[in-house]
Amino acid sequence: MAKGPIAAEPIYSISQVHALTGVPKSTIRFWEKEFSDFLNPLRSVGNQRRYDRDTVETISKINRLVNDEGYTLEGARRKLRPAAPVNQTGTSSGEAKMDELAETMSDYLLQKLFERVRAEEAHKPRLSVK
Repeated sequence: MAKGPIAAEPIYSISQVHALTGVPKSTIRFWEKEFSDFLNPLRSVGNQRRYDRDTVETISKINRLVNDEGYTLEGARRKLRPAAPVNQTGTSSGEAKMDELAETMSDYLLQKLFERVRAEEAHKPRLSVK
């Protein structure tokens, strides 16, 4: 009986990715749609999702940005994108710089709000049920 080639790097199922990252399977599927430029899992013969190490790392990075640092999905997408292309003179246009500054400020303010809410929740008295 002939065996197929062995993968050089590990390939993970969605359940294994969930176990590695703590991200629920339904969230991983949702993020595949929201971050389609970054998450394109392989498919098995049975059409099951298979993830390589780079994709698992990207899922971990999205999880950190959204759940730990408080980024919106759009903010996380921007954070994952490489730097904006520059024009022929080697500098970005003024409008592009203003857009980037506005996005950065928005992300910063959302992150600070997220941190404040977390801090307030941590200081709330817990009600105990007797």
